[in-house]
Order: sequence, then C-alpha cells, then structure tokens
Amino acid sequence: MKSFCLIVLLTLSATAFGKIWIVDSNPGSTAKDFTNLQTAHDGAAAGDTLYLIGSPINYITSKVTVTKRLVIIGPGYFLNENVDTQANILPAFIQSTTPGVCEELEFASGSEGSVLMGVRILGFLVINANNILIKRNEFKHDYRCEKSTVIVNGSNVLISQNFMEGSPGGSSAIIAVTAGKSGVLIGNNYLYHACAGCGGGVAALLSAPTSSVIVTHNIFYGGINVHNATVENNLFRTSNTLSFTASVVRNNSATAGVFLPAGNNNESNVSGFSAAFVGSGSTDGRWQLTATSIFKGTGTGGVDRGMFGGVEPYVLSGIPPIPTIYSVTAPAIGEKNTGLPIQLKVRSNN
Repeated sequence: MKSFCLIVLLTLSATAFGKIWIVDSNPGSTAKDFTNLQTAHDGAAAGDTLYLIGSPINYITSKVTVTKRLVIIGPGYFLNENVDTQANILPAFIQSTTPGVCEELEFASGSEGSVLMGVRILGFLVINANNILIKRNEFKHDYRCEKSTVIVNGSNVLISQNFMEGSPGGSSAIIAVTAGKSGVLIGNNYLYHACAGCGGGVAALLSAPTSSVIVTHNIFYGGINVHNATVENNLFRTSNTLSFTASVVRNNSATAGVFLPAGNNNESNVSGFSAAFVGSGSTDGRWQLTATSIFKGTGTGGVDRGMFGGVEPYVLSGIPPIPTIYSVTAPAIGEKNTGLPIQLKVRSNN
C-alpha cells in the first residue's frame, strides 16, 4: 500500500507547477480559456491542469485521446444530493455523441502521470499508459456499446474512490485488467453490475491470469474474477460468482447465500447484511456504515470494511481535494458607498 501512496504523491507533485486552464462549456461564460476538452488538451502543455466547470453542456463530441501528462479535474457528481458540496451543483460530464465511437477518453502513450478526478463519464475509459490516477469520478455505462467500462492496459494504475455502474444489459466487466499488468490498485470504490439473464458469472471486476491487482475497501454488486490478487476489507452484496485464483483473500464479508474462501477472517453468508448500511439519503451516502454496523472495526488492523474504511475512504460526491465554494450569498443591488457585499462559504477538502 505504501508504494501506491508514493505513486499518487509523485503524480500530483509532478503536475503541481504547470499552468491552470479553465474549461467552461456554459453558454455566455466569459472567464474561461476553452469550451471543450479536446481543444483544452490540444492547447495545454505537459504538466498543466484543466479545470472543468459544472455545466449542462457536454465537454466532448468524440473520444479524446490524452497524449501528454495532464491533470483533469471536475467539480464532482451527485452535487445536488449531498450537503455543502459546490455552489454550482452541476457536474462536468463527457459523453461521445459520434456514431460508432464507444470510448469517451483514452490515456495513451505520453500521458504517463496523468490524473482524472471529479468528472462524470457516461461511457468508457481506456488506459493505455502506466502511472495513471483515476480518482473520485462517476462512471455510468453507455447503453450503445457492450464493453468493459474501464479497460486497464497499463501498470501502476490507481482506481480509487469512484462510483461505478456497469451495463444492466450485458456481461462485460466494469473494470477489466488485461494480461501482464502489475501494480494495479482498486480501492474504496462502489461497483454495481446487475445484468438480468446474464447468469452468475457476471463480473464487476475481471483481471487476466498474468496480471496482479490489489482490491481493497470496495463494495461490489456483481461478480469478481481475479488472479494473483490481494483482496481484503471488501463487501460483496450480490449472488454472482466470486472467483479468486492464486490470490490472498482476507477480512471480507459476503451477503446471505454468497461464500468466500474459508479462513483469514472472511465472513460468508452474512445475515442482516443490508442493515449494516445507512440505506437512505444520497445515491452514494446510503452506503455509509451505521454507527452499530457489523462491519465497523472488523477489517485489517481494526479498520472498517467497505468503501468508507481505510486510509483513503470514499468521499461523498467525489469532491476533489482542493478548496471549494459551496455557498454564495449576494444582494441583487449594490450601494455606491458600500459596494456589493458578498458572503462566501469555502471548505478545504482532502
């Protein structure tokens, strides 16, 4: 785990001194450098940061291929459901509108060290580079195409604190890690894959036999089929098939009728599984553990199991770790002598 933290620190420090560009697709907005992600990518230099402003207007028309090291940051998602998120509660979203184009974003050669954070992706992401950080995003399957939502063709990739929904009409995995990839960490995510009629083998997470992954502090609805993995502190709330080959599986819990490998503090066939969660409120907040949850303090080293546990717990609405303005109060008319008094409420985030 320390090595993955080092990857994140190196990635963020490497991009900290580039130029910041404002990307705003809102009609009539003037305080911006670009209006869509493609022109922003083309105009930015390696190490720059692209801030996407919440907007009802899509930021892409076709797939954007990232070929330079960039930090792409949006405002988060479910902003109208959780309190004190952003003054502007619109997300920044990307969705290809080009017929026959299934991918929304690709991290290609040259993009090593890039970060994607706080963005709503209605479709698919392909990672064809090493050292990529995918953090605090919402992924929702595009019904036009049947393929894995996130395909990992790189090593040292961190997929953390995301809210991910796969196709209810197909059997492709939400996250697929291809052969020969190592140093892939999948932590503190919510992964939902429900497919009526697909059978018990539908996988929310699939890793190839020659890959290696760490899978920690997630909530899964859907199967898992991994190789050479460390799987710990996860919660499985589905009856789909769970398959672990040449893997260490410990400190996980599965709902009634679902069985994990015996031993290593794994809990199978847990009754009262649903009652362990708050179960109400926002789309992501409902998966917080109750104060008396049976999963509190039962993980490795006494941490909570599930997406809100561990050293990098899930953050509601995917708020990026930068200061945010969540309230703006201003009168409609100002006075000549006193000006226009404005009250801002700002919160730091981590």
